[in-house]
Amino acid sequence: MYTAALVVMGITASYAQKQERVKLTAEERAEKTASVMQQKLTLSADQKQKIQQIELDRIKKSDEWREKDHSAMKGKMEERKAFMKSNREKVEAVLTADQKKTLAASRDEMRQKMKDRKGDGKSFRGSKRGQTPPAPPAKN
Repeated sequence: MYTAALVVMGITASYAQKQERVKLTAEERAEKTASVMQQKLTLSADQKQKIQQIELDRIKKSDEWREKDHSAMKGKMEERKAFMKSNREKVEAVLTADQKKTLAASRDEMRQKMKDRKGDGKSFRGSKRGQTPPAPPAKN
């Protein structure tokens, strides 16, 4: 009886972990991003529409780059950086001063989360990358 219950629990847990991610279209991703920004920055409907179009352009360009050969992508890094800077400036041109401050704080928070997610450079086993493990204790 207990064995049957454990098997059922194991099967249920494995199915719960196999949830498929639904890939959103570029338009859906732009809408989602604009909605989040509207909520965080209290954007007007006009601002949201402009941000959504800017995001849609960014997403489509990013998808286009992603589809290209990876070696070609490395050569276009400067072009990508300039495009991202231009995109950021376009977004900021739509926002008010308070919204810009809120967005900057949100970006800083996201950067910190990314740093925290990466951790302190520890690998799977817990030792820092690029470092040799400590020497074993000397035997007496």
